[in-house]
Amino acid sequence: MNYTFTLRTIFPYFDTLALGIELTLTLSVLAIVISLVIGAVVAVMRRSRLRTLRFAGAAYVEVMRNTPLLVTLYIVYFATPALGIRISSFSAALLGLSLNAAGYMAEIIRAGLIAVPRGQFEAATSQGMTAWQMFRHIIFPQVFRTIYAPLGNQFIAVILASSLSSVVAVNDLASWMQTVGANSFRFFETFVVAAVVYAVLCQAINLARLQIGRMLFRQPELRA
Repeated sequence: MNYTFTLRTIFPYFDTLALGIELTLTLSVLAIVISLVIGAVVAVMRRSRLRTLRFAGAAYVEVMRNTPLLVTLYIVYFATPALGIRISSFSAALLGLSLNAAGYMAEIIRAGLIAVPRGQFEAATSQGMTAWQMFRHIIFPQVFRTIYAPLGNQFIAVILASSLSSVVAVNDLASWMQTVGANSFRFFETFVVAAVVYAVLCQAINLARLQIGRMLFRQPELRA
């Protein structure tokens, strides 16, 4: 029997598609911001002169990068109630996704810190700058230029990874895909629609990255 591809059957479910997209974007943006903050702290810890901080930072990165996101989500979702902490499915997904992404953010930022000549740190210190002033005015502007392209790729990775949040009962785009497929029995069509939406979201992030890069760095073209 020949299979006929048609979107007509799933048209009635398109009104809930926007809600799934909105939740996916909200989860992804919040996870990006939180993981950036955590990643920056861990990256600085890994460059610290204190062995304890370096060890703690390295341990965090290794644990997060070697633990599947799915496992992290399950641990957060099921462990927190066992500890007497009640959080929503969205909060559990946000926490798990942020902690996982922070491991990769930390390594990206650390690479940028390594690229800054040691003399820059010494010069800032000799001028009497505090650690915050040094990183704010001297180090991070140089780091940002180095890590800009890798950060854009990591942002896209976070959006794609957010699809796993459906396993902890978050009604995001991936959850819409599974629900509509089960109700309509048109799994292939729903998979295609979800894939197209994810592709559009990721490509929008990439185009925005390129445009912002051109304005910030005044380069004719910024390549990944």
